[in-house]
This record gives sequence, C-alpha cells and structure tokens, in this order.
Amino acid sequence: MFFILIILIFIRPLISSLAFAYLNLLYSGGLLVFLLAYVIYKKLSFVIIKNLIFPAALFVTTLLISLIFSQNHANSLSCFYMYISGLLLFLAAASLSEEEQLFTVQAITLCGLVISLLAIYQYLFGFSHLAAYLSNGNISFPFALGYIESRRVFFPFLMPSILGGYLATILPLFFINKNRIWLVLPLCLALILTKSIGAFLSLFLALMVYFYLQGRFKKRNIICLLVILIFLAGILILRSMTGRDNTQPIFSAVMRFSYWRDTLELIKTHPWVGVGLGNFDLRASRYAHNSYLQIWAEMGIFGLLAFAWLVYAAMKTGLRNLKQSLNRIKYLALFAASLVFLTHNFVDFTFFLPEVSFVWWVILGLIVSRDSNKLGQK
Repeated sequence: MFFILIILIFIRPLISSLAFAYLNLLYSGGLLVFLLAYVIYKKLSFVIIKNLIFPAALFVTTLLISLIFSQNHANSLSCFYMYISGLLLFLAAASLSEEEQLFTVQAITLCGLVISLLAIYQYLFGFSHLAAYLSNGNISFPFALGYIESRRVFFPFLMPSILGGYLATILPLFFINKNRIWLVLPLCLALILTKSIGAFLSLFLALMVYFYLQGRFKKRNIICLLVILIFLAGILILRSMTGRDNTQPIFSAVMRFSYWRDTLELIKTHPWVGVGLGNFDLRASRYAHNSYLQIWAEMGIFGLLAFAWLVYAAMKTGLRNLKQSLNRIKYLALFAASLVFLTHNFVDFTFFLPEVSFVWWVILGLIVSRDSNKLGQK
C-alpha cells in the first residue's frame, strides 16, 4: 500500500484543482478512500504523534463546529474533505519508517523536477501556443495576456505565484541528498522564471532560519542569500518595466491590501465561528491572498488558533527531532520547506489548493516522524 501512497503523492501537484475540477474531484475521492483504508489497514492512530493529540483533536473539533454553523452546508462539505485528507496524509507520513520517509522525499522532489521542466518548456515554447489559443478563441483574459507578455511561467498551475510557492516549498528538500544537489538547478531556473516576489521572499526567510539552525553562517551561505536578494531585486525591476498595470508589483501589493481589508470586514461580522468552510467569497476574489485571514473568516478565531497550535506543536516536535537525530540535514530541510509554505501563505492562498497544500501536509508529517538514527541509540 505504501507504493500506492507514493504514486498518489507524486501525481497530486500535476492536477490543478482550479483548471481540472472534474479530474480533481475524481482524484480527491480516490485519495480519501485510499487514505481511510490505509489508516485502517496500518492500524494508525494519533498515538504515534502523542504530543499533537490535543491540538489535532481541537482542530478537528473546530472543523466540525464550522460545518454545523456554516451558512452553506453544501459548500462546507465539499471543502471538508480537503482538511480530512490533509490530516490523514499528515498521520500517514508521521508513521513511515526511515527508509519510507526518504523514499517519500524522493517522490516529492522528482515531481518537483518534472514540474520545473514543464515550466521551462512553457517559457521556451508554450507562450506562443497559449497566445494562439486565446486569439483563435477570441478570449480576452487580462492576467493571462499579462503573463504571456511578461513571460512569467505558471504551468501546470494557473498562476505564477502558485507555481513559485510550490517550487520554493520543495526546494530545501533537495539539500537532503548532497550527491544529487545539482538536480535543484532546473527547479531554481523555473522559480526564477515565475518572477514571484512572494516565493523569493519566503525562500529567503526560510533559508536564513535553515542556515541559523545549522549553527553558523558560512561564507557560501551568505553568498546564497545574496544571490536570492539579487534575483529578487532583478524581478522587481523587470516587473516594474512591463506595460500592463496588472503585472506591476505595486498592483499586486495594492490588490492584496484590498483583499485583506475586505476580509477583515467579513471577519468582524462572524468573528467566532466564521462563515463556514468553503463559503469565503469577496467581490473581487475567491481568496483572501492571506490563508490565515481566510481560515479565520471561514472557521472563526478558534479555528485559526487551533490550526496555529497544531502547526506550532508539529514544528516544535521537528526541532526536537532535529536536536536528537544524527540525520540533522533531513529535519533541517523538512523544517525549512514547511517554513517556506507557511511564510508564503501570508501573501498567497496555496493552503487552499490541494495540489500544493497536500504536499505540505506530508512534509509536516515527516517533520514529526521519528527515525532510527537517534543520539545515544545503537
């Protein structure tokens, strides 16, 4: 059953929930059924992550409360699976053996490598095909036209920021196998081609923490951070030089502030239990472009606090594993990858896209999993 789990984890990022709604529904249903069977077959329980039982139980409770008080129960039920599937993936990943953990990381990085090659292909050949498709269909979509003109890659997702957030999240995982670190090069190139400011900022902050937890800032680490800052500055300049207003960095910033303001107004009307899972909807966007504000709007303050407690407990357990394990590099990379995702969701919404968030749930589960290489053990 483990290899079926690996296959399902591998193909998840390749199915955009926004572009292929029907295929996503089929995959999601199949994944949920398999995960339930996997948990029952393996006889898994939250006892394997005993330090997280209470925050996990509280988070599930707030999900159920959100369902009960939802303004639209159909929407909430259709979104409920995403949280349950994420938690089951988290539990499954936390139960893996050391060999299975490394195999899972390899599957995630291999998928990331495939996606980065697809994005590079889009940059070299795909924009002309997309432009022809829009022209032949007489389709006028300003954002798509802006991506074409500014040559910001996004395939197989719908937006460069989503692709950028995904690539930045899994990039630290390539550090685990130093013998194959060169495989990160296509992913780095694809990340640059997204021209996603939020992804680069998130990666920069996570790598600062990564290098700090290593014990000291070496010369090559400082050079790495400087290179990221140089590319970030270059992206800001290039995007500022584009002709369309909707491709300007200032436009993205202004729109996000607008979404956050409207989300806070929605929160004021339903601060305690929220409007219900899947019921978030602004006049100008389906997403708040800040996942934590959207969680608050949908699940209320208790839902947000329960989620924060679960993440805090998991990351704290990861730090403890980092100190106790001889395989420090694995936990360092997993911790940094999770931190990229969490940071990026302050300015984006990949938490609500299963093609990205499910990968993060797996990474979070691997963070709290244990291995046989413990200090003081033979």
